Amino acid sequence: MPFPHAASIARRTAALLLAALPAPAADLIDPAALGFGSPAFTLDTTFQDSLSLENGSGDINLFEVRALIPALKWKHDSWLFAAGLNYTGIEADFNTSANLGNTHLHDLAIQLVAAYNNPNTPWWALGFLTPGIASDFSSVTSDALTATSLALVGYRWNDHLDLAAGVFASWSLGEASVLPALGFIWNPSSHWIIQATPPIVAIGWKPIPNWTFGLVAYPAGGSWEIGNSSDPTRQIDLSLWRAALSIERRLGPHWRISARSGLAFAGDIEFRDSSARVLSSSDLDSAPFAALALKWAF
Repeated sequence: MPFPHAASIARRTAALLLAALPAPAADLIDPAALGFGSPAFTLDTTFQDSLSLENGSGDINLFEVRALIPALKWKHDSWLFAAGLNYTGIEADFNTSANLGNTHLHDLAIQLVAAYNNPNTPWWALGFLTPGIASDFSSVTSDALTATSLALVGYRWNDHLDLAAGVFASWSLGEASVLPALGFIWNPSSHWIIQATPPIVAIGWKPIPNWTFGLVAYPAGGSWEIGNSSDPTRQIDLSLWRAALSIERRLGPHWRISARSGLAFAGDIEFRDSSARVLSSSDLDSAPFAALALKWAF
């Protein structure tokens, strides 16, 4: 991973970073159902094949459900204020030396957003705060609390290209990170689009109306507090990348259905005690995955 807790950070920042860029909502694509483009109620399910530990001590099986729920939006002149709720639930079966067995992991976060976009200037700005909890809810302490914040300034270079740069900070499992945020959206033609907010990159192709084909790479996993005070394992840090081909079909003005399939790779996992001391760790072998998403767009 290029920085600590990249999966948690990307999940909470990338969607807002791209969605806030002042490109027409119809021009944005959402090949990984992360919330790009116009607001939408989103339900996404991911079926992950077994991820074997490279040290030979077992494997991990994952089934993920993610919901994005836009809640409030208020616009005044060139300012936009919004709030939403994001939830990710993972049923994880840890066949490892940590002896965790079947574990249910939850990540619940509130997104508070402020954005400035004046049509009379190419400059725009975005800021947000995303507090949350990442836990199995067996015994919640301060280590389960998470937070992400972003300050971003953007510039519309021309009708085909938007650029953005800024800084975001995060807090997860008692560790803080401060990192640069860079992004762009490029529409070289009416059929193609490239969206990038590292570590997420997406390429979309719209050959005909209502159909979008995509290629996307993005981080997954997360960090959670688990168990009770008497348990030896109290923290899990799971990192992996996913690359996929996707297809989305628009059904009328509101409904969207999409599917994607690809490979999870470059994964690693750490099991830690309550003092964040690593009890065991391993890289993960690559494995295929598939996902389905249903959206109702405003």
